[in-house]
Amino acid sequence: MHKFFILALSFVMLQTSTILYSQETLNYTHPDKLYRKGLELFEKGNFVSAQQHFKLAVTKFDPKEVHQRGESEFYNALCAIELFNEDAEYLIRNFINNYPDNQKVNLAFFELGKLRYREKKYKDAIYWLTQADRGAFSKEQRAELLFKLGYSYFMVNEIEPAGRAFFEIKDTKNRYSSPATYYDSHISYTQQNYATALKGFEKLSNDETFAPLVPYYISQIFFLQKQYEKVVEYAPPILENATPKRAPEIARIIGESFYRLKEYEKAIPYIEKFLETAPSLTREDNYLVGFVYYRNSKFDEAVKYLERVPTEEDVLSQNANYHLADCYIKLNDKAKARQAFAMASNYDFDMSIKEDALFNFAKITYETLYNPFNEAIDAFRKYIELFPESPRIDEAHNYLVLAYSNTKNYQDALEALDKIKVKDASIKSAYQRVAFFRGLEYFQNLNFPKAKELFTLSLNYPEFNQTLNAQSLYWRGESYFRLNDFASASTDYNLFLLSPGAFSLPEYQMAHYNLGYSNFKLKNYDESIVWFRKYTTIAANNPDQIMGDAFNRIGDSYFIQRRYWVALDYYEKAINTNTIDVDYAYFQRGFAVGLVERPQKKIETLLEMVNRFPESSYIDDALFELAETHLALNETVEAEKYYSQIEKDFPGSSYYVKALVQLGIASYNKNDNENAMRFYKRVVEEFPGSPEAKNSLVGLRNIYVDMGEVDKYFDYASTLGSLGNVSMAEKDSLSYIATEKVYMSGDGQKTVQNFNKYLEEFPKGNFVLNANYYIGDCLYRQGEVEEALPYFNYVVQRQKNQFTEQTLLAVSDIYMQTERHAEAFEVYDMLETLADIKTNLLEARIGKLRSASKLNKPQDVVEAAAKVLITEKLPPEIEREARYERAHALVSLNRTDDAFDEFAFLSENVKSPQGAEAKYMMAKIYFDKGELEKSETEVFNFAQQNTPHQYWLANSFILLSDVYAQKDDFFQAKATLQSVLDGYTNTEDGIIDLASTKLSELIKAEREKQKGTEADTIRVKWSF
Repeated sequence: MHKFFILALSFVMLQTSTILYSQETLNYTHPDKLYRKGLELFEKGNFVSAQQHFKLAVTKFDPKEVHQRGESEFYNALCAIELFNEDAEYLIRNFINNYPDNQKVNLAFFELGKLRYREKKYKDAIYWLTQADRGAFSKEQRAELLFKLGYSYFMVNEIEPAGRAFFEIKDTKNRYSSPATYYDSHISYTQQNYATALKGFEKLSNDETFAPLVPYYISQIFFLQKQYEKVVEYAPPILENATPKRAPEIARIIGESFYRLKEYEKAIPYIEKFLETAPSLTREDNYLVGFVYYRNSKFDEAVKYLERVPTEEDVLSQNANYHLADCYIKLNDKAKARQAFAMASNYDFDMSIKEDALFNFAKITYETLYNPFNEAIDAFRKYIELFPESPRIDEAHNYLVLAYSNTKNYQDALEALDKIKVKDASIKSAYQRVAFFRGLEYFQNLNFPKAKELFTLSLNYPEFNQTLNAQSLYWRGESYFRLNDFASASTDYNLFLLSPGAFSLPEYQMAHYNLGYSNFKLKNYDESIVWFRKYTTIAANNPDQIMGDAFNRIGDSYFIQRRYWVALDYYEKAINTNTIDVDYAYFQRGFAVGLVERPQKKIETLLEMVNRFPESSYIDDALFELAETHLALNETVEAEKYYSQIEKDFPGSSYYVKALVQLGIASYNKNDNENAMRFYKRVVEEFPGSPEAKNSLVGLRNIYVDMGEVDKYFDYASTLGSLGNVSMAEKDSLSYIATEKVYMSGDGQKTVQNFNKYLEEFPKGNFVLNANYYIGDCLYRQGEVEEALPYFNYVVQRQKNQFTEQTLLAVSDIYMQTERHAEAFEVYDMLETLADIKTNLLEARIGKLRSASKLNKPQDVVEAAAKVLITEKLPPEIEREARYERAHALVSLNRTDDAFDEFAFLSENVKSPQGAEAKYMMAKIYFDKGELEKSETEVFNFAQQNTPHQYWLANSFILLSDVYAQKDDFFQAKATLQSVLDGYTNTEDGIIDLASTKLSELIKAEREKQKGTEADTIRVKWSF
């Protein structure tokens, strides 16, 4: 161990001695020797030691020895470059600045350029390399400079100077000729100089570095030169050994070459190889793949790819849509074929495709009866206009006439037909049909004047379709009836019954019923009876509500004519029918029995009615008649019982005051003066100005006289104002009568003045109630609704009277007009409680519904709608409104299942606006619940139901596009939106804007999804 330590120590000392000797040599050697030694070390690649010698030489040379000193500084900088020292640029720039006349300056520019090239600072490299005089360099140096200059230009995308640099050296013998040839060829390739590029790439076919890349270029050049035979001959062997990165492109160009050669079957394996390896597909790729599958009759596969192409407005999209349409025809999917033809026909890039696509779109649209926006008519008209010389022009004209005749979009069809100035027989026939059905649409939307007008237009062409002619007469009669023109209605119903073919129509029976009603309204009771009886005979096997109503109206007609025994028979028939207004029939029957002096039978009938229908609106009428009948039979106890029931249970009834009077009389007759006075005073105080009040005051006077307390009577009478003063009462009455005549004459302003004067003179007059009502009514009619309110409110705050219901209607209307919906709701609620007249009861319930809706109180809407719906003889339009409001309220309450049921009911008639919206809402509810198939089915069902309300149909199609988008079916989604944009005509309601926005979003989303990889430059890593 000791011996080893001594040896190691000796070795270290020897090394230290050597280093010290070397340093001593450097310190004391002549500068020229240091320079030459540095060159020797530099040439051997010992740049560290060489740099030490050059640095020392610089310090040893005399400043006058400029050349030697400059040479040393040059090589010092060169060593720094080779050693990648940070001060390399500084040293070389310092040399250039200090020794501008030195022959090495040119080489310094070159070296600085190479330094920048090595650092990939290509713009700087270009600058320094172009400073060097390349003519002063050796052949090899010159080749290196030109290549690195060309490559630097290439990397900063200055292609022209790059090409010139490569061109100078590519055909000379040097180590840069192959890469220069490659880049020169590549530049020619990018500049589409394919012949030049091909020559260069072929030259590199055996080059060790570039041989693997060359075949890809050659294949692409053959393809780009459209030498497809050469591609399919040259490229397949390359594909076998292609890298994963290059394989998709080679497979594609082979497949497309076979496609260009129309050898579609041979293209399939290469196309499928391309699909297996391609990271993503461009629009062009999708078209190629889809078309090859299409030509090989693989239509399902073709559709998948062709559907992805139409994201731009170009010839590719037109072709893709056109071939897609044919695929769908082959797949027996006419709906999608129709959409694809439509989209292909929208482009003008290839007019032959446009022509064929437009014709086929129109034809399929007509054949499938898919015509929500009158697409078939519009398409055939457009075809005839654009292609008048087409060999199919006659066929197009024939289809156009058929389309007019079979359209379900009557609004647009009628507008189109009106534009045809000279109408031939086929157009007139179409017009008869379209005008009739458009009239029905107006009728169902309660626009009876327009309905009447359209039925009249249809009747201008009676010779074409006898059935339509007869139906037009019937429905025009219905329109007249709804407009209260009963004479014209009666005329049209009669004409209908006399029309050929009317007997077999469903309207035939109803025409008899309607004739009965028309004559009933005209008070032609004999005629009314005839027609109602004919109806009951014809419809004998169908005892429905209409039959029950007809029996009641026959009974009413006989009753009005005082033919009571016959009336009784028909009221009995109405009771036996047991469908509608049976309580009314009972009451009328009881009343009529009384008129033929059968009081006991009257009592029996009315009691049966009361027992069977305890909730009937005729209960108070029946109770009063029972009381009156018992009173007439001197059965005062029984009479008093029914009067008391009215007084207790029906304070809002018009019989209430009469019952109080009768109870007072009954008490007086029993010598019960205390109760008699109580009843009389209630009448006098609660119903001043009424005839009953006057009678009750007489009764009170008699009681006080009987009691010998006349002074007390006078004291009481003095508190009643003019009512208790005979002379004042007369003056009161005369003043009132005079002003009432002014009111009846229609002079509202004078009426208000006179009645206000009356109220000032008789603040407790007999007619204060009447005066307040008439003033309020005049102001209301004059539009001074706020001024009318205090007078109306006076009437409303009194006990129920003859003006109560009418006043409540007016007050509620004022509140609705002035958007005080909460107050309106309360007034309607009061009216519902007090209404005796059924129409007023319905008005109250409808008003509650509408005001609750305006107040956005869904629970109140639901409850109000329920009451509307149980109201008897509910007009269909009011039922629709109630269900519509109820449905939307249920949606607000998140009771969508209940709402759906209401929408389903409404959707049975999509000709009404509520029905059309309901159909849309059904589809939307399904969509929101994720039940896409059901949503789609609802939309298609809606499209087939012939609604005139295009707004909701268009909304449904926009929803359908959302369904398809959810399914990732972008083609169908886009086609659906495009059909809205092509067919919908209203530009003001937001539909077009919404569809356009959604279509743009879909196209953008599809583009993002289909972005293909951009073509990259084939490059190689250089070792130069």
